[in-house]
Amino acid sequence: MRRLKDKQDATLAIARAAYDTFSEQKHHRSNVQEFEHDLENNLKVIISEIISEDWIPAEYKEKIIYEKKERHLAKAPVHDHVLEATTLYQYEKALYDYTPWFVPAVKPGLGTHAMFRFLRNSLYKESQEENMYYFLIDGHHYFPSIDHKLMINAVVRKIKDGKLRRFCFKIVDSYYRGIPLGIKIAQIYGQIYLAVFDRAAVKFFDIINDTEKMNYWTSRYITARILTAKTQDDYNDLAKGSQYLADKFRTYAEEGLKHYLRFVDGIIVRHKDKAFLHIVLEISIMILERDFHFTVNKDYNIRPTYTGIRIVGYVFYHDHVEVSKANKKKNARRVQKLKKLGYNEEQIRLKMASSLGYIKHANSINLLKKIGMEKTLGKIIKSRRLNIPFEGMSSSDKVLFSEVCHKSNENGSWNKKIQLIDYDIEESKIEKEKITVQVQDSDGNPQSVEKEVAGRVLAIKFKKILNTIENNDGDSIYVFEKLKDADGHDTLIDAEFYAFTGSRILINQAETDFTKADLPCPTVIQEFRSKSGKSFYKFT
Repeated sequence: MRRLKDKQDATLAIARAAYDTFSEQKHHRSNVQEFEHDLENNLKVIISEIISEDWIPAEYKEKIIYEKKERHLAKAPVHDHVLEATTLYQYEKALYDYTPWFVPAVKPGLGTHAMFRFLRNSLYKESQEENMYYFLIDGHHYFPSIDHKLMINAVVRKIKDGKLRRFCFKIVDSYYRGIPLGIKIAQIYGQIYLAVFDRAAVKFFDIINDTEKMNYWTSRYITARILTAKTQDDYNDLAKGSQYLADKFRTYAEEGLKHYLRFVDGIIVRHKDKAFLHIVLEISIMILERDFHFTVNKDYNIRPTYTGIRIVGYVFYHDHVEVSKANKKKNARRVQKLKKLGYNEEQIRLKMASSLGYIKHANSINLLKKIGMEKTLGKIIKSRRLNIPFEGMSSSDKVLFSEVCHKSNENGSWNKKIQLIDYDIEESKIEKEKITVQVQDSDGNPQSVEKEVAGRVLAIKFKKILNTIENNDGDSIYVFEKLKDADGHDTLIDAEFYAFTGSRILINQAETDFTKADLPCPTVIQEFRSKSGKSFYKFT
């Protein structure tokens, strides 16, 4: 990946846009109001300091909070926050793009919700037999333990010599223990610090290319399979001989870690082979602690996926997502406290909008019933989820977009060929994207700034083509999947489905390559891989 180089110096328009982003929902704070009293001059001072590089980070005010564990926040003055936001404004997206797509934390428009969808959908479409085990490791006081020298090396790998690099160095050196948690760039640092590890991990640390390492870990794998054999399948594998097990390990090493996911300092890896997963865990901890000074919390273990994967306040299963027990108790206690104080349901909903909005993404109806919020919040959740883009269809007709896409070397009863009946492009209720717009600065000169708007999604209505028959005239006759009756038997009516996707390529195709006048038409949505290994989709 190319390193970033300095762009043009920040302008007043950029500073103003950065301030608007920073101050959103903060205008009630006294220090923000004080800064706004002379906003224009304050922004000009910031621009001057960025250009001259005279700025020196002010001393942080430490604040200790307790969220399961003790956290030390480093509070900076508003001036420093705005200067930091202004400096990063032109580079933020590129800095986030440095981290792989399977590390979605804190990225604008992604974050927790992206991780939630990624893990949920991955578990939904894969059987328990395919991914039976997982481990979750997380760092002990991750941000305070980040090594300054290693962090600077990560900055050097990403940013060319210039003002931006020197600014990043100042931030790293401004705090005595790790990276100051409480400023914007800390989240970026937390992502890029382990980016090298992420890319190495998905390739299984390139062990396949090191004969000595490959021989050692192959031997370890065979020994582990012998010592841990319990099931009939295990004994059948052992009966095939050591060469069979060695070939299986080689296959795993060549495939890499297809089910790797990192959320800040939480790393999840899933695999169907428990013995192989133990080796991945051992190597991961060794490299993290040796090369990144990353202290792993000791509560890690290899667990079956059917017990649920616990992360960011949720428990993920193969068929549903629950709110974690601690999260349930926390919200239930807070609701009861507000009820005792005399608040009604609507008032409670407004006061707990953030917490209740968090739990609504999971299967939380029973929780809402128990805490007495079903009447108010349950209806809102239901109405939000029932986004049906085509008239005459119901929520039961919706399928996951991943189920419609044809992947390479994929086999199944349905070849993923569809007849596209209708489509619609609408605004997303979740996804956001940034666009560049022209605004005027204080002198009336046009300036390009980025603005956040709702992303777009493509809704498609289609039939599943099970078979294609050529008649004597050379025309194609399609056999579609049928609706089922109450007994599960096929009727004479073709089944129709719909799905959503945010794929920009598919949206662009829908806008430029064809129109609704071309419908209905047969097609296959094919999955492709870019040179970087990222998936993208096309109507073929």
